[in-house]
Formats: sequence, C-alpha cells, structure tokens
Amino acid sequence: MNFRNIFMQVLVLFLLILVGYLARKKSLLDEHCTSKLSSLIMKIFLPCTIISSMQIDYSSDMIGKIINLLIISVVMYLISFLISYLLKFIFKYDDNLGIYQYVIVFSNVGFMGYPVVEAVLGSEAIFYTAIFNLPFNLLTITLGSHLLSKDKNDYSFSIKLLINPIIISIFIGLLLFIFSVKLPIFLNQPIKMLGSITTPLSMLVIGSMLCASSAYDCFSNKKLHFVTLIRLILLPLLIYYLFKGQVEDSMILAIPIVISSMPAAANTAIMASEYKSNTALASQAVFFTTLFSIVTIPLISMFLLT
Repeated sequence: MNFRNIFMQVLVLFLLILVGYLARKKSLLDEHCTSKLSSLIMKIFLPCTIISSMQIDYSSDMIGKIINLLIISVVMYLISFLISYLLKFIFKYDDNLGIYQYVIVFSNVGFMGYPVVEAVLGSEAIFYTAIFNLPFNLLTITLGSHLLSKDKNDYSFSIKLLINPIIISIFIGLLLFIFSVKLPIFLNQPIKMLGSITTPLSMLVIGSMLCASSAYDCFSNKKLHFVTLIRLILLPLLIYYLFKGQVEDSMILAIPIVISSMPAAANTAIMASEYKSNTALASQAVFFTTLFSIVTIPLISMFLLT
C-alpha cells in the first residue's frame, strides 16, 4: 500500500463529491431529493453492500480478528468519549457542548467510512468494517441522543431505535457467513449490484449536503476548528500509537485508523434536529470536517498505513 494509490483513491471520491456539489449548485439535486437518496443509501444500498461483503468462506481464524476488532472499536469509542468529556472544562457554559462532543465521538462511518475503507483497503475489508461499526450503531442512538438532548425534559429512548436496516443486514450477513450459506445467483447478483451503487451515490449525497451547508460561519468558529483538529488528526494518531505494537494484522490495525480519521457523522445535523439542538452548527460541523478530511485522510493514510 503506497501513498500514490491511497491519494488516487481518495481523489476519485473527492471528484464524486464535487459532482454532487455541482449537481446541487445547478439545482439538479435539492434538499428533498438528497434526503430521499440518503434514505435509499442507509436502508437499501449500504445494507446490500454489507450482506454482499459477508458472502465469503467461513474460517475459524477470522473469529479472532472479529473479536479483536470489536475490542478495538469499544476502546476507540471509550477514548473518543473521554476526550469529548474533557471539552466541558474547555468550552465552559457553552449551550452547544453536546454537538461538539457528538462530532468528536461519532465519525462518518456510513457515507464515507465504507467507501474509503474499500478504496484504501479493498472489498475484503468491508466485512470487517461492518463488524467494527457495530458499536457505532448502538452508541449513536444511546450515547449520541443523550449528548444532543442534554437538559431537555422531553427526551425519551426507545429500544426500537436499535432495530434498523444496517444492524439487520449485519446480523443477516453474519448468520450466512457463520453457517456458510451462499445465496443463489438470482439473489446474490441483484444484492451485489445494489451494493455497488453505495460508494458513488454516497459521495454525491455528501457533495449535495456540503453545497447546502452554511460554509462561511464555520471558518470563524475557533471552537469548531479545535474540534476538527481532534476529530481528523488527534484521534487517528492516538488509535495508531495505542494499537501499533498490539495488533499484528495490518488490515485489522488499518480499519480503526481509517474510521477514526473520518469527518463528523453525516447524521449529526439530522440527530441535532430530532433532539432540538443547534442544527445550523451541526451542519457547519459536517461541512467543515468533511472539507478538511479531503486533505487529512490521504495524509493520515500516508503516514500511518504505508
């Protein structure tokens, strides 16, 4: 794995984001269309990618990798949360503290995480990335909702939130993998075709979201600059140096580094809106971190993965 290959793969994704940006600018995409495409990605295309990636031969050696990834994932989110908790001592009396904390803890594992992992590490890594992202799906609607709904009396949690297409697809894929069940061609082929749409469409949606974000205000927000530095650079560096001597498998080490270097989760603004938090700031955080991740992801990959 060399820098040129990594840079070229990320550049391809950036060009797709640019197409999405220009499409929104030229009114070929609007808010309604972008929202519908986002739903299609999260409810159909990405689940198909996950199931398709898990159509591989079962091996007992893989169980150790799965366990290691889950442990690393839990540790990564613990570190992220501890760092976000320290913000309360730095950003004193800030009503938007929960949004800044959410940005630090939760990265864009869906729209950007899977496509970048596939681009940098290959399609085989999607299987392990789905495993690694299991804690994200659990934490984003428990811890995440708590961070964004602080001091709000109407907050309530439902166990139904844990049941979503991503979680369901992971468990379906795992069952097929564990019991060595291969889908018939008439099912596997359309699932594979639908999954192949995920990366280009995800990048178009991100480009459309960036075009609609309030870009100017975030450049003067020093707190957002500080949080972006933590999100895009500090966290992947911490993960790298923490597990560098502990994990022998290069791919198992690379996945948490790539995921931790992703920008703020694409659902930050959606979650902020749902829990009556500052949606403008949430949108700016997604825009600002995504914009700079186009530069930081290749740099992190070059220094930590090559």
